[in-house]
Amino acid sequence: MSATDHPRVQGFQADLFWRFCLQHYSLEGVSLACLQLQDEFQGNVNLALLLHWLDTQQYALSTTEIRQLEQALAATETQLTAYRQLRRNLKPQLDSAGYQQMIDFELMLEQNQQQDLISCLNHQAQQPRAALPPPADNLGQYCQRLEADNLALQIRG
Repeated sequence: MSATDHPRVQGFQADLFWRFCLQHYSLEGVSLACLQLQDEFQGNVNLALLLHWLDTQQYALSTTEIRQLEQALAATETQLTAYRQLRRNLKPQLDSAGYQQMIDFELMLEQNQQQDLISCLNHQAQQPRAALPPPADNLGQYCQRLEADNLALQIRG
């Protein structure tokens, strides 16, 4: 890959990341591991999937950059957590069509959160950087900090 092909020059695209997530999340065991990361370790699924996506591109982030991505989630994470709880609470009262509408809205919130992550990532990519630790293991770093090391392999699929 030449320097002109690197995402750092062109920018990361939210729609490519969304498509990656839809495909990757459907792999056997990935959704279960992601939900476990979310529910048991208070991890963020979108961030975990972004870090894995960057790992597949050999794009390493510093610990500071990962923390900046987490900070970029502050507002949307509060919204998503509250909405997710509301959806779970209302599930017994809704018919399948009503519940599907709630899931569709939650997916829209997830997509908005992913756009916030990509925006932050693209901002970071424009900043001068120190040498990065090769090879990229962004997801491993994140899971280790959450004390969920065992989930990194499962999330990778």
